[in-house]
This record gives sequence, structure tokens and C-alpha cells, in this order.
Amino acid sequence: MSDYVVQVDDIIVRRMRDEIDDYQLMEKWRTDERVLEFYGGRDYPYYIEDVKIEYLPLIRGYQKVVPCIFSYQNTPVGYLQYYALNDLSNKEKKEFSLEQTDGVYAIDLFIGEPSYWSQGIGTKVLLAVINYLFTQCSATKIVIDPYVGNHRAIRCYEKCGFVKVKILPKHDLHEGKFRDCWLMAIDSQKSLN
Repeated sequence: MSDYVVQVDDIIVRRMRDEIDDYQLMEKWRTDERVLEFYGGRDYPYYIEDVKIEYLPLIRGYQKVVPCIFSYQNTPVGYLQYYALNDLSNKEKKEFSLEQTDGVYAIDLFIGEPSYWSQGIGTKVLLAVINYLFTQCSATKIVIDPYVGNHRAIRCYEKCGFVKVKILPKHDLHEGKFRDCWLMAIDSQKSLN
């Protein structure tokens, strides 16, 4: 089985590997305060052992989350994960405004190389993965839940067709505070038009 999820133009998204190079990339990104301001929190850096503890179960398929590294022009620049939401509890379904979760996926991502921010790379990656989930994984809806203050990410998601559904109050613990997040969604019918 190939570890490539999608390759479009100068974007490659591949599954994260159980290799030191991938762990070192994640350590670099997950200890960079500029990245942590938006993903994970500056009070919660991940050093190499933390990275292995967090990501090895995902890489080995022990959890349903599919961890990926994405590259732009053959340079690894970020992390993306996707997962099916078919096992949500009734409480979680209500929180996410989902009557049913068959075919519903969630995505999380960040660009770990700040010099690549604000260049449209996140939009290209996300569009490629949205297409992959709808065409190859039979997704019917994809959701994402950015922190309300992450305006750059929200603009990217809106460019990709996500719409704001509702505020998720105190949804994410970030730097010692529970923060509100936007629940954003895109349906397969709307993305294909």
C-alpha cells in the first residue's frame, strides 16, 4: 500500500511514517512557539519522546486518525490528520449539529514552517484532501473546528468552501484557557458544484 494520500501539482500529502525524520519534523514544528500559538499551545511543546507517544499509535493504525505530512515543492511544510466521525456519542453528535455521522469526516492541520504561511499552500492542501475524502473515502460531509481567533485558518477554510455552522463554546483547552471554536462544514454536494 502506498503511503501517498494525494499528489496534486506541487503538493504531496502522505501518511506519516514510523521514522526518525518524521518524528524530528514534528518535534521541530511542535516546539516552535509561532506554530504553538495556533496549534497545541505554547505551554505544551512536544519533544521527540512526546511526539513518539502521541503519533506512533496513529501511524500504526491503533486509532482511527490518519496522520499525514504534507510537502510543497518537495519540502515538508506541515501536518494534517483526518478521521471518520462515525463513533460519536449522542452528546457529541448534538454538539456538532450532526444527526448522523456515517460518511462524516473531520480534518485538523497546520503549516509547521512559518515562512510558508500566507502563500495559499494550506488552501491547496485542503482542497486536495477534501477532494480525496469525497471521491476516495465516500465522505458526505467534512467538518473542521478552528479557534475563533485563528483568522488566517478560517479564511483558508472559507476559500475551500467550508461554512460556519455555529460557535462551539469553550471547546478547546489552549494555553490554560478553554477557547471558543467555530464548527465549520462542507457537504459533498456543495463542493462538487
